[in-house]
Amino acid sequence: MEKLARKYKDRDVEMFLMYVQEPHAGNRGYRQFRKGGFRKYRFHESDEHKMEVAKLLVKKHDLTIPCLVDGVDEKAHRTIGGLPNLVYVVNKEGEIVYKCSWTDADAIDEVLAQLVTEDDPSRPVQKTMDGRRAPGRIPVEV
Repeated sequence: MEKLARKYKDRDVEMFLMYVQEPHAGNRGYRQFRKGGFRKYRFHESDEHKMEVAKLLVKKHDLTIPCLVDGVDEKAHRTIGGLPNLVYVVNKEGEIVYKCSWTDADAIDEVLAQLVTEDDPSRPVQKTMDGRRAPGRIPVEV
């Protein structure tokens, strides 16, 4: 997402993250997390605790995209669907033009390239992300 934010920074595109619950808080069972992954992050005990963890993760991953932090009640997260890694692309008219149940930078790049090119045809943008799509992830119908 950081690459996409840099790519579209001068094209009137705004991105943000919403930090919600830790999906694997304290988890020691997954191989990919054994090297210090989520083991040190426990379930959020308060809004303040959640804010502290969010700040640590933003710093750890050197994020520049604004990070919104949902309360421990998860009200905002539940309102938008409650799924981890949920993505929405909203056009300038406020219409949802893309919604997916998993963050897929390639698909998001494709949608954004089309939107900004339609917005200013004199400055066309091509999809350039070269990552692979997550297997088994299908965009949700809008």
